[in-house]
Amino acid sequence: MKQYYFQLLCLFLSVSLYAQNIPEVKLKDNSTLKLVNLNVEVNITGNVALTTYKMKFYNGSNTVLEGELAFPLGQGQSVTDFAMDVNGSMRHAAIVEKELGRVAYESTIRKTIDPGLLEMTKGNNYKARVYPIPARGYKEIEITYEQTLVANNQKHSYQIPLNFENKLSHFSIEINAFGKKNIQITDTSIYNNLKFKNALGVKKAHFKAENFIPRNTITLEMRLEDEANLTTYNDYFNFYKSFKPKSRLKSKPKAITVFWDASYSMERRKLDKEFELLDAYLQYLENVKLNVVVFNNKIRSNTTYNIKNGNWNAVKKALENVVYDGGTSYIDLGNYITETNLLFTDGMFNLGDFKPTNHGAIYAINSLTSANHNRLSQLAHTSQANYVNLSNVEVKQAIKTITRENYKFLGVAENDKTYEVYPLKNTIVNEDFSLSGKFKANTTIELLFGYNNDVIDRVKVNLENLENSPIVKRLWAKQKLNYLKGNSEENKDKIIQLALKNHLITAYTSMIILDRVEDYARYKIEPPTELKARYKELIKQEEANEAYRLKQVESRKHDLLSEYKDLMRWYSKDFSKNIKDFKKPRQERTETNTTPSQHNGAPGVNSNTSNSGFTRVIDSTKRIISGYVTSIGGEPLPGVNIYVKNDVFAAVTDFDGKYMINAEFGSILVYSYIGFLTEEVTLGSNFVVNVALKEDTSSLDEVVVVGYGVQKRTHVTGAVTAVSSESIENENIVVEALQGRVVGLNMESKRAPNNTDDASIRVHGLNLNDSENAPLYVVDGIVYSEEDFKDISAKNIDNIRVLKDGAGSSIYGSRASNGVILISTKSGILENKEKIEALNRKIDEEIVFKPWSPKAEYLVNLSKSETPEIAYNAYLKLRETYKNTPTFFMDIAEYFDSINQRELAVQIVTNLIEIDLDNHELSRALAYKLQYFKEDALAVYVYQEILKLRPEEPHSYRDLALAYEAVGEYQKAFDILFRIVKGELLEKDEDERFYGIEHIAYVEACHLASQHEDEITLTENQRKLLKTFDVDIRVVIDWNHNDTDLDLWVENPNDEKVLYSNKTSKDGGRLSEDITEGYGPEEFMIKKASKGDYEILVDYYADQVQKISGPTTLKVIIFTNYGRKNEKKEIRILRLNKKEDEIEVGTVSM
Repeated sequence: MKQYYFQLLCLFLSVSLYAQNIPEVKLKDNSTLKLVNLNVEVNITGNVALTTYKMKFYNGSNTVLEGELAFPLGQGQSVTDFAMDVNGSMRHAAIVEKELGRVAYESTIRKTIDPGLLEMTKGNNYKARVYPIPARGYKEIEITYEQTLVANNQKHSYQIPLNFENKLSHFSIEINAFGKKNIQITDTSIYNNLKFKNALGVKKAHFKAENFIPRNTITLEMRLEDEANLTTYNDYFNFYKSFKPKSRLKSKPKAITVFWDASYSMERRKLDKEFELLDAYLQYLENVKLNVVVFNNKIRSNTTYNIKNGNWNAVKKALENVVYDGGTSYIDLGNYITETNLLFTDGMFNLGDFKPTNHGAIYAINSLTSANHNRLSQLAHTSQANYVNLSNVEVKQAIKTITRENYKFLGVAENDKTYEVYPLKNTIVNEDFSLSGKFKANTTIELLFGYNNDVIDRVKVNLENLENSPIVKRLWAKQKLNYLKGNSEENKDKIIQLALKNHLITAYTSMIILDRVEDYARYKIEPPTELKARYKELIKQEEANEAYRLKQVESRKHDLLSEYKDLMRWYSKDFSKNIKDFKKPRQERTETNTTPSQHNGAPGVNSNTSNSGFTRVIDSTKRIISGYVTSIGGEPLPGVNIYVKNDVFAAVTDFDGKYMINAEFGSILVYSYIGFLTEEVTLGSNFVVNVALKEDTSSLDEVVVVGYGVQKRTHVTGAVTAVSSESIENENIVVEALQGRVVGLNMESKRAPNNTDDASIRVHGLNLNDSENAPLYVVDGIVYSEEDFKDISAKNIDNIRVLKDGAGSSIYGSRASNGVILISTKSGILENKEKIEALNRKIDEEIVFKPWSPKAEYLVNLSKSETPEIAYNAYLKLRETYKNTPTFFMDIAEYFDSINQRELAVQIVTNLIEIDLDNHELSRALAYKLQYFKEDALAVYVYQEILKLRPEEPHSYRDLALAYEAVGEYQKAFDILFRIVKGELLEKDEDERFYGIEHIAYVEACHLASQHEDEITLTENQRKLLKTFDVDIRVVIDWNHNDTDLDLWVENPNDEKVLYSNKTSKDGGRLSEDITEGYGPEEFMIKKASKGDYEILVDYYADQVQKISGPTTLKVIIFTNYGRKNEKKEIRILRLNKKEDEIEVGTVSM
């Protein structure tokens, strides 16, 4: 993953009466990437507006930037197109099933190819990775939105937010209104020529300018005058009509319930508008029994009030004092339903959905733009009520919605020439209505409207094939989609099929942009038009590849049975003799993001060259060389760099010393490894080359080529490195003071290697594709030039700090893209002590992830609290500072649990699922903590959602199965586990990234079958396969991050360490497969343990990406007497801040 991120936020339009945010690209340091060109095109047909933003951004930094495009859309809005410039031209996204899109995306990422994937998350929010934005270059992005306009006060309003402050090089806007007689632009003061003109029945308005600041929002208003509009396309039709239905008051209810969402996501609710609505409604009711149910991750309170003469002061005061914290669960709300119910929420349930009964109307009321509008609308309409979106409806109109009977569409009079007509009967109609369907021949249909089942109005529509516009088909598809979403899980396959045919992004489909046509063919994703010819050629070849892949999967399924037998042989073995591990030779991974470090003799290559021009992707059409690299003593060497001399191909050995590389006859392979002599081998006709490297006794440091000299460097381990004054007190020159003392800092010279007169300083690992860029120099808080920096006397230096790995960007922005060297001088500390200390605190607080410890600053503050109530108030104040830091919530939850406040701990930790929508890694961390807190029912729901988010990963199934076991759902648990055991999920892991998870699932399935045989129904074949399995000790670790390698180690009482290079111990201990690319699980078992202590350790070996979701969370489960009546189980949750050797987890004493 690249080192810099940006967020492209708030690219959305709204029919709101209130202005929304304008398009902008934000960098990680909150500075704004410069938008230089903006072209806006708006097309309005009937009650549908289609708006396209064509944006051109400029990256003025010297660093290639990566970003995340993340934006919310309002009610009725959806993305219809997404495009980015690829290889110099705009490439439009293809619609793909979400699971397939994610697999294709992540697979191509591992090949260091850069795709784009746009996904819709909960609440009509969208996310996409955007890369690359070239240094000193441009990036073009196109986003198209579709908006269904909703009538309010007998008019449609549509806003285009253009509240810019900076000048654009070019700006243009074009508006086309089809069939609109009464459309006007309310304010054109700065857009002089933006006026509608008629052109062949279309009203057009256009404006463009150079070096212009479009600072005013453009608002379009369309007055409705009993409009009726029919459009057709082939056998599709769409009919739109505005209404002025007669009002019929409902009888006043005697009792109502207000459900008040107090979860963290509601903190920014528009309280004034919600109170205004409540006040108007209670004044209307005058006297009523009112129940107020406050909820977040659980029901917090249920209070009954008797409202007299509309006086609700006590209720208002109570609601004003509500604290917003925790996740959102609707599970128990059905127990409090009354005749009329007002549900104040954003619909972002994440810990359980609300399944309403038929006993009362539920009016869903929301005041936030980012909300689950679709779910709220379904929830209300299912109970014959309305969804009130206070973001685009005035309170006066909302009160009418609640107090009056619902005017409804009661269906179409029988007509055999129409079919698949949506919406269905009993749909609520406010001020306008749209109907879409198909027709076999020209005909007249009669639409029925009224109250309850009483037809009040009839509208006749003459259907004729007029061939208006292809948009009619899309409108029909969206209407059908709304119907299918009423039961989305049951209709999943239908939704996917409909979306793929009609280019719709849904909860089950995404938009993807791939770089290579080969990747479109590999995953059978229909490409853009310009790639289709080549795609058709490749897809025939891909059919043969698919047959081979299926054959490989079947072979793996067959191998599993042998591996389970090997596992049972280990279990049955007498360990008076050593055993041989059963590990199956595993296919070499042919893709990686890690750049090989080059050594002596690599022509033109040095450690400061990103990727060094090498490729690690195996080309199956070229000659492939494979083999093993070991020491002279026969020990496998992991991480050996291998490259073809004078060519671009490179590889690195895995943990068994195995490698695979493309190389032709006569090529020279170079094998390079820290602490060993470099070896060169000229290739002959053999396809297998095994090499044994000799140790280099002269040096154990890696040697890299720098400029014209050679220097040594050590392993880079952290983002912040410090040098004290004591270690440099004998130096005179600052460059000499830094030489060799700061990890990851290179002194480059074009003269002799030891000459520092004209040495330039480079922070290793940053901006490696441009070695000419120097780091940022800051002395006593002031930025220095490189020349002035070198003039500083080393004797005046108190301390030196080096920020790398992107650590300085949060303070100094893009200027820190090449690292930051901070120096505090002795004289500066005397003169500016407070400012320097404040800067140091900022570095410590915002950059360095701190491990959980009572010494953490916020925990120290809480520990001073005299009561839990005082501590909780202190947490709320701290939360504003740390609100986007997942580890903060985990730490605080741990603290409250330590003072016996588990209910508060659970509430606080559930914020993890509120701060980042559909983040599966954060959800896993939450589920781990819930299991630790013994909130197993909540954990089940979270794991169910993770399976929906990541169905392509076998861990999602195993995690859910074990969660079901914890709540006594043994049959469900077994059925899911056995899918893994049978190999049903192997096709989801073709690259064998998670090889070995089946063996662990087999042990767990055996355990379930033997421990709960009376509650589980087994087939005869299952009984034959599964055996009774019990051991003295079983340890299992899982972690929440993908592309992260943790290793389980166990040291037995005989001081023998069981780890990936020594998987079986003399006393019978056994370690499972080493899963190096994320999540685990890894397992240690011993059937008959020796007397003494078994020390459990975890080695944080590596991760390939910097995680937005924070440091890795590790779950450790320790069993004793596993599979026996006296089985004991303990769970430990650890937060791993940084790569460390031998993290001590615990001890099992026998």
